[in-house]
Amino acid sequence: MIKFNQFIVEVNEKPTSNSLHAFDMDETLFAHDHNKLRVHVTDPMGNRVRSLTNQEFNSHQLPPGHRYDFGEFKSSDVFTQSAKPIRKMIAKLKAIKNNGGKTAIVTARADLDDQPKFAKYMGKYGIDIGDTHVYRAGNMEGKPADTKAAVISGLIHKDGHKKVHLYDDSIDNLNGFLKLKKEHPDVEFHAHHVQHDPETGNVTVTSTSSEKPKDKKNA
Repeated sequence: MIKFNQFIVEVNEKPTSNSLHAFDMDETLFAHDHNKLRVHVTDPMGNRVRSLTNQEFNSHQLPPGHRYDFGEFKSSDVFTQSAKPIRKMIAKLKAIKNNGGKTAIVTARADLDDQPKFAKYMGKYGIDIGDTHVYRAGNMEGKPADTKAAVISGLIHKDGHKKVHLYDDSIDNLNGFLKLKKEHPDVEFHAHHVQHDPETGNVTVTSTSSEKPKDKKNA
């Protein structure tokens, strides 16, 4: 069993010039009070009929005529009030960056309403969003598994990555990511399922890839 401090610096994950390490934001880098951060579902008359956590949203099927209300996910105030750092995953991102690796944040969120406030809050935990760019897949139509995969595919086309890692709390998103192998057969795809226990602070990362079997790592 591999401890998390080993996971941060293990030799076979040291970045190379053509690799990308992409991190989900919500429940991967930051945990939330789900009473403060939800996606709401409204019926054809505009009445709120359900509220979803971001994890529930990832696999939710929208009924005909219904709409999503992402107001809370667009609020920088709500983000700074509800987001609590998952420090071990932030340490992983920073270790890769400090070793010269290419990092990015790929979130299902759309644009937030106060970018300077968001940037300042991220900087509080050592994440410079001018250097580690935040790609907002929520600006695209579709489910997170599809829009996140489209963002990463675009980065492969743009930058020529030959090895891509995705750290995400959603199995659906990771499965969508691994399907990119069909579109990019010469690229290695490494999916890391992040599970954070808010009570203990422990993080379990289960990894699988287009090249090798699963490997489970615990903090």
